[in-house]
Amino acid sequence: MLQTENFNGLISKLKRDAKQFEFNLKDLPDTFEYTPKLNPNAKSIRAHEKFKPMFEDLCTMRNSCLYWFEVKDECDNLIELLNNNRTSLIEKQRVVPVKNKNCDSNVLYVGIRRGGFTKKWKLSNISGRIIQHFGYYKVGSTQGLQLAHWSVDSGLDINLKIIQFEEGFPNAYLEAFEKIIAYKLRPLCGKH
Repeated sequence: MLQTENFNGLISKLKRDAKQFEFNLKDLPDTFEYTPKLNPNAKSIRAHEKFKPMFEDLCTMRNSCLYWFEVKDECDNLIELLNNNRTSLIEKQRVVPVKNKNCDSNVLYVGIRRGGFTKKWKLSNISGRIIQHFGYYKVGSTQGLQLAHWSVDSGLDINLKIIQFEEGFPNAYLEAFEKIIAYKLRPLCGKH
């Protein structure tokens, strides 16, 4: 029989073993794009001095991943800032995660990304998803945190934590892990 302690131990192990990327929201630039090939004057967030090492590492992650954005400081102001900017984000045609009832958490969002790699953009699926969360994907209707469009002035430190599963990890398990981690971490936005 599987006991709660086994799940708690598994969650603790996942949290402990997660790859961690740290950055400050104020470092997100406002002029970078997802696809600079379409605009030769644009620069890719993947080439930005502060984020290049992170994206080089993310592009090596080609298996399915579970990830979450964790705020190092108190998070109440950040979620309040997001909720106060929802109308302006709609006007900018930027779709952000839905509100939820969670509170008293330092986790902003939990998500999954199936494995894969796009040859056209030379991106792993997880690196492309993080670009969407940063707000640099050309299609604003693709749901993501859109951080560059509302959070930069907060100047908060963020830990992006990613767990890459082994090749062939079943998608049904991936979705189950997302639900379990979201239940335990209680992210401040997103539907789980």
